Amino acid sequence: MEYTHFYKFSKNPSRIKNGKKKFADAVNAAKYCIDRLPKRIYSVNDDGKRTSYRLYPLCGGNGYGMSIFRDDCICFNGDAKHNQNSATFVLHNDYNYCNFCNTARKPYDVAVCIALLCFKFYFGDDFYFTSDGDMEKGEEGWKRAKRITDKYFMEECRKTAAFQNTL
Repeated sequence: MEYTHFYKFSKNPSRIKNGKKKFADAVNAAKYCIDRLPKRIYSVNDDGKRTSYRLYPLCGGNGYGMSIFRDDCICFNGDAKHNQNSATFVLHNDYNYCNFCNTARKPYDVAVCIALLCFKFYFGDDFYFTSDGDMEKGEEGWKRAKRITDKYFMEECRKTAAFQNTL
């Protein structure tokens, strides 16, 4: 089942002002938020029935091994052993090309949505994405991703404001 996210930087992230720091911050935020996902994901299938999936840990790009969350790269897929993998989600600090990830509505879609929201937060207009899912309606992983990232960024903004008030 096709369900794709397309994403691109305006230019190489490392050439954007403070791009390396923004990239590292976006990766750290994505990892933090993804680590707070529940162990079960619920979705509604095409027939309107609620389906429950166990969300296994993210794997490497091919669906096996370890996912990558580094200051210069993020790369993961769903767990192939449990048929939760589809296309690889990857972003790299030194490359600028139009990328896409067809999650096929697998449970790791919510992790892809979280990563896209984190990169958009840090890079603003220098990062853009589109999705087959409707973020406003909360389709697929968007509702949960938005809830988790909103909470994270609200807490981060409070920390920054609290820190600035002590100066």
